[in-house]
Amino acid sequence: MRRSIVAGLLLVLLLAGCGNPDQKLWENAAQVAREAASEVNTTRLVVEQLRSHRLWAQPAGRMVADAEKSLAKTASSFASQQPETDASSRLYEQVTSALDAAESAVTAVRIALGNGDLAAAERQLQTLRQTTGDLNKIGELAK
Repeated sequence: MRRSIVAGLLLVLLLAGCGNPDQKLWENAAQVAREAASEVNTTRLVVEQLRSHRLWAQPAGRMVADAEKSLAKTASSFASQQPETDASSRLYEQVTSALDAAESAVTAVRIALGNGDLAAAERQLQTLRQTTGDLNKIGELAK
């Protein structure tokens, strides 16, 4: 009797550890989105601090370049995921679309700052805010 209970518990633990493919993709999507939102927020804060004359251009450019590299690495890691159902395919498309928007906005800021064009960087602020909101919504999925 005791062996069958122990065997049953082990089976439940084993199956719970495996998880279904959709759940793993959802959890990965949430983690990636939170990481990406952090990099986009860093970029937004850099532009706002530059606009307020609280940050110098050289470290600002370095911070945005670092955020861009980290964001590219995060997006690349998610792109390697393999959605297995229709629901996970839709999620995959939603996340990759948000990551693409984030990468585009951060890259635009890096280029603008590299050219000394703070006005062009400021024009990305609304996109950065919107992208952060989208990523934050995705980041709430696995909570």
